[in-house]
Amino acid sequence: MNLDDIVPVADHVTRQSRVVEAPRRVVWEELQALKLRSLPVSLLLGAMRAVPVLLTGKWRGHLDTRFLDVIPVPELSSEPPTAVVFGGVLQAWRLTGGERPPQLDADGLREFAEPGWVRIGMEFRLTPAVGGTHLSSETRVAATDPATLKRFNRYWIVVGPGSSAIRWEVLTAVELRAEARVRPPR
Repeated sequence: MNLDDIVPVADHVTRQSRVVEAPRRVVWEELQALKLRSLPVSLLLGAMRAVPVLLTGKWRGHLDTRFLDVIPVPELSSEPPTAVVFGGVLQAWRLTGGERPPQLDADGLREFAEPGWVRIGMEFRLTPAVGGTHLSSETRVAATDPATLKRFNRYWIVVGPGSSAIRWEVLTAVELRAEARVRPPR
């Protein structure tokens, strides 16, 4: 599965990537094991965004939670050591997250058109590269109607740069950990 299967046309797309000087299996293991406590920028930005949720008592995570477990949409596919794909619908611009989203499989997400939502697809993909593994992250967002797109666009002006910063921090943390594992001892 890839993002074309769930959000083939998007209103917003962010992409980040890098080559990690480590085998794909090691990069995959580090991505899967990455904990929130290792991501200070993500913690700070997430806490700022989550203040309303924290105040309502809905937050159930902790610092030992894996990063992949706090992605706001469910995992739809995992193909070790190649890709993990997440997808769902959200009302992210609402202070406490909006209505409870329906649970959708890939086909349901691709076809979902109920007004008032954005469809989100996110993947981490690992492919062989000269010198190691190409690790990439892509996020796609598609609004279900024009009014929702306007609301999301205003939200994204503020949140989009932070969202990209989180992905860069994740890729950097995975890179540092994976390369440290395969680096010869001095």
